[in-house]
Amino acid sequence: MQRRLEDKKLFELGERIKEQRLKQKWTQDVLAQKIGTSKHVISNWERGVANPDCKQIVLLCKALSVSADFLLGITDMPDPYYKDTVSQLNLLSSLSYSFAKENSWDLLQLIDSGIALSVNNEKLSNKEKALLQEVISSIITKVREMT
Repeated sequence: MQRRLEDKKLFELGERIKEQRLKQKWTQDVLAQKIGTSKHVISNWERGVANPDCKQIVLLCKALSVSADFLLGITDMPDPYYKDTVSQLNLLSSLSYSFAKENSWDLLQLIDSGIALSVNNEKLSNKEKALLQEVISSIITKVREMT
């Protein structure tokens, strides 16, 4: 049973390496050159046949601009914590962070993310969140029409 879990983690690590490499539009050769290894090694990692050592994980994280926690499947937030400008993302590890991009947050996705939001210490209901999204969308549309 333990072996199956380890195999699953290896496969997940490989999938994440491949996913991030493809986001960069890099071949296995390009990634291999960036971290000082061979295409064959990258291929083995991506297929879950082998796994990188600690030094290689650090090199992968730097090359792919992702956190080690993401590569290792600890979190689904690929951005390293140093990109978290408000130092709050690591407090909410079980949520999707698709609303957080670089140094900005997609407000409508944040409202819809499942995170409890409040105004003046009063928690917003789901109905209030939905109305808030509609109001924000219409205001942004009007502002963009005026500029």
